[in-house]
Amino acid sequence: MTHFLLDSSQEYKEETFNEVKTRYVLFGKDIFEILKEKETEIFNNLKFYKATKLIEKTSWGKAEMENSYAIYDDGIKSFGIQLEPMTPVICLHNERTQIEIGDWDGNDYYAEAIKFIKEELMKP
Repeated sequence: MTHFLLDSSQEYKEETFNEVKTRYVLFGKDIFEILKEKETEIFNNLKFYKATKLIEKTSWGKAEMENSYAIYDDGIKSFGIQLEPMTPVICLHNERTQIEIGDWDGNDYYAEAIKFIKEELMKP
């Protein structure tokens, strides 16, 4: 069974971190490497996913196989990280909040994403 934070209109395949690094080389790709280096406890609770097919009709019409999905779940807290090259944004969400962070006027989008994860998504 797929995690409840993944969109139920798609089917997913779990990937290894190495598979993600090889497959996804577009906007936001370094977020996972930064988490691995600087936020090990967060990184170690991530599972990575790739959409494989659409299983319900949607407004976008096809599986978002180019995206990268990661789910953090430590049994108490859970959140999702979705990388979307077409938009391009880093989407961060849980059951109560969501944010999309992009390259806005030279901002440090990785620092913004890490800050949101730590201050909003990791809160009890």
